[in-house]
Amino acid sequence: MLLLYVIMNLCISASHQQQRPRIVSGPSHLVIGKKHGNITFDWTFKLLPGRTWIESVEDVAFGLWKAPGYLKTKLMVIGKYGKVITRQNYGNKISCTFNISVLQVAFTVHNLSTGDENDYGLHIELGLARNPLKDVVALRLEDPPKIVSSLERNISLRAGERLELNCRATGLPTPQVTWIRSGRGFKNHTLVVNQVNKKDSGLYLCKAYSPAGEDSMKIFVRVEDGDKPTQATVSAFGATLSQDNSHAWISILLLAGSTLLLASITLALIFYYRRRRLRKDFSYSLQPDTGTTV
Repeated sequence: MLLLYVIMNLCISASHQQQRPRIVSGPSHLVIGKKHGNITFDWTFKLLPGRTWIESVEDVAFGLWKAPGYLKTKLMVIGKYGKVITRQNYGNKISCTFNISVLQVAFTVHNLSTGDENDYGLHIELGLARNPLKDVVALRLEDPPKIVSSLERNISLRAGERLELNCRATGLPTPQVTWIRSGRGFKNHTLVVNQVNKKDSGLYLCKAYSPAGEDSMKIFVRVEDGDKPTQATVSAFGATLSQDNSHAWISILLLAGSTLLLASITLALIFYYRRRRLRKDFSYSLQPDTGTTV
């Protein structure tokens, strides 16, 4: 029973909430306009069932908003009977359309410039007996994309090294960043290749784009041959070499073979000349004795 009572109260509360005056649709809280263009803010609201604009609305005001929640400067006001009052010097800057029957209003700011970047608000006064209806929206102008990454335009790596390209861009609305390589697009700020090879050499293009425009940056990557030494190394002839470097091992073997061959030839020559000298000395010692015999 208690649960049923709670559910019924929630339903009644929701029903009453639906019947209260309220804004049912409006612009997003951030609206982006183009310089020298126009921007329109549309709102639709509801009143108590059976009540009309003339019976309930005192006025609908549009203007500059100030925290915590009121109009600092009213730029345009629509009265109870549809009379429109515009602030002095804003006749060509702001216009409005409205429909009393469907409770719909729209305000347009013309020929946008940097000075029009403000918080704007809607204030619907319903008399002293009820709280006014309020809504606020921020107007900002488009800012074309601009790439702000400080990457080197020419990058050289050795095969097996890691390539990381980071492309950041500013702008309003927030630009989409894409890396393009060999006709393929990668929608990410950062492009990573863990182990590059010769095929990864070439042009890398970063593009930042939004409805406000686009910007681009070119990076040229060159990958050179050659493996990096690994932690597992061996020492030979005073040089530290990679165990999996077959070219280095071939060089070592050729060097060792050449050294042994040279040493063998040197020893052979030394042995040959020493033996030849011994033979010469021995021939001198065998000459005939010329003494007389008694």
